[in-house]
Amino acid sequence: MDFSARARAALIVALFALPTLWLGVLGARLPIDVANVALKSVGTPEASAQRLRVEHFGPDADVFVVFQALPIGQGRIQPLELRALDALRASLEALEGVAAVQSAPARNADSRVWSVRLSAGAEGWSEAVEQIEQRVADEAPVTLRASLSGLPLAELVLARELAAEQRRVVPAVALTLIALLFALYRSAGLVLAILAPPGCAIAWIGGLQHLLGRELTPVSVLLAPVMLTVGVAAGVHWIEAYLDQLDEGRAAPDAAHGALRSLREPALLAALTTVIGMAALVGNEIPAVADFAAFAALGVALTYAAANWLTPALLILAGPRSSARWRARGAWSRALGARVVDRLVEHAPAIRTGALMAAIAGLALCARLEVDNDPLRVLPGEHPFRRQHAAVAAELGGAEVFDVLAPVGSKLAEPVAAALFAAALCELDGVVAPAGPPLVSARGDWLSRFVLAPSGSGAREALFERVEERARALGAPECVVTGAAVQVARDSGRMIRGALVGALASLVLLWLVFWAGLRSVRYASLALIPNALPCVVVNAALVLWGAPLSFATAIISSTMLGLIVDDTIHLLHRFRELRRRAFTPLAALEQVYRSGARAVVITSLVLAVGFGAGAVGKLATSVEFGALAALTIVTAFFADLILLPAILVRTSTSAVEREHRGPAASTP
Repeated sequence: MDFSARARAALIVALFALPTLWLGVLGARLPIDVANVALKSVGTPEASAQRLRVEHFGPDADVFVVFQALPIGQGRIQPLELRALDALRASLEALEGVAAVQSAPARNADSRVWSVRLSAGAEGWSEAVEQIEQRVADEAPVTLRASLSGLPLAELVLARELAAEQRRVVPAVALTLIALLFALYRSAGLVLAILAPPGCAIAWIGGLQHLLGRELTPVSVLLAPVMLTVGVAAGVHWIEAYLDQLDEGRAAPDAAHGALRSLREPALLAALTTVIGMAALVGNEIPAVADFAAFAALGVALTYAAANWLTPALLILAGPRSSARWRARGAWSRALGARVVDRLVEHAPAIRTGALMAAIAGLALCARLEVDNDPLRVLPGEHPFRRQHAAVAAELGGAEVFDVLAPVGSKLAEPVAAALFAAALCELDGVVAPAGPPLVSARGDWLSRFVLAPSGSGAREALFERVEERARALGAPECVVTGAAVQVARDSGRMIRGALVGALASLVLLWLVFWAGLRSVRYASLALIPNALPCVVVNAALVLWGAPLSFATAIISSTMLGLIVDDTIHLLHRFRELRRRAFTPLAALEQVYRSGARAVVITSLVLAVGFGAGAVGKLATSVEFGALAALTIVTAFFADLILLPAILVRTSTSAVEREHRGPAASTP
């Protein structure tokens, strides 16, 4: 091999390695957003109301502690235990970050319930809550069962589990992909050439997040698995093209650069559509979702750029010198081509009809989709915090509160009206009881607090709307519900609805890109079919699964739209080129199967297994995202290799046939 080619390749690898190592180290030190600040909207009415609430009444942060007698002895809290609780209460009140410890009414006469109000803002919750946990564990009588709950503690627990999930899922996905790729190619050099570009992009994005002051959130934790699987799927197309070039007798450097030239147009179009699919969520009002979209889109672009330089260099340095070991790799796809095309011609009408009926049934199911983003759903059912939360909710009727803010001058900003209004609200389903007497600010604003019954974000959104409707009916439209629980519920609904709108917007943008890249209105429209169908299927699967639409599953449509289009683009690009070379539609389809089916099968397998590996996670976000993403990939696989050709058989023998008149070519 030409020494200068190897020297240039080594220089390119070195130039990539140095910044990648530095940025990778920075990304590994990415802090965790303990208070989930990035999951709270900015500039919305809820954000403004919450800011006023904190400004005039202090932080909205309460930790509830319940003490219950163990079923031994008389099953009652004894005098010695009460004295120990008094000492613990004084100890908690002396903690920095604790404003007050108040007794709350318990449903069980033999239990004691405290409401620990924090004086620290969101940035100080972590330390204060950890100290409360430690004091209760160390100083509470061992003869009593202590249970803690509340939104600050829930967010701290989620942050801890998020860090552990990151350590579980990313290595699992990476190791699964490495094992699968090595089983397919039996070459460390080819596996390295596939994994290096997305690996570099992940390190760069992690380092960039650190430099920009970002923190790890339940949404951004999905970035690395998504970028890794996307990059690996794209890398498979590069490797298959490289091996095809070796099959033609070219030397490794020529084969590497030949593969680059042959895939430049479809790979660029695939990367562009993936970027558009990811970037569809950039306008979301939730900072964490907008950041995910922006960094994912940038990561895909960086992966494409790295592949253009790094993949050929690695193939020159470590790739196989001949395709002798892989000559039979496409035998099955070449033999399959003619048989599949014959079957498609025979069954194309039934395939099209079946797909249409499935789409209609899926859309009907999608109409029954429920939106719910209960943060506790993220945790496993057997998680200790969920058990403690249930114990607190059983004593109080709920473990979270919401507020009604009546500004100075409002009809409800006076004792009698506030009391009557509170009594009316307690009749609503979802409101347990007042959470103490109303608070009055220095300027005369009133804040009435209420205990929330356990429920999901969808039910709470409806409840808060009813509360504000009652205030308007009493002539106090200026009154608003506020508090952390309110912002979480409404932000969840806003985030999910924004994700669905983003998915629809990305469909429109993808059509425009298809039209510009494929230079055909017909082909652009056809390209949408095998990519829109999986989105319908995955949302219908949620209904059949009995799972609501959450923030993790809501972003699947936009994310997957940008990902599954790759195979469609490569197939249509190849089909269009063959039609321009005067191949008949059936001959063109047979050639597409012969030359492209293997890459589609491998990429679909890699993507499905890669995302499916996320099921090793313990959090619902990882499990649901991984399982539904794998389902999306499998559906797209059948849509690309079965449905799309069945449609092409019909369209290509009529209007498309007339667009490309010329002598028919027989199947080579």
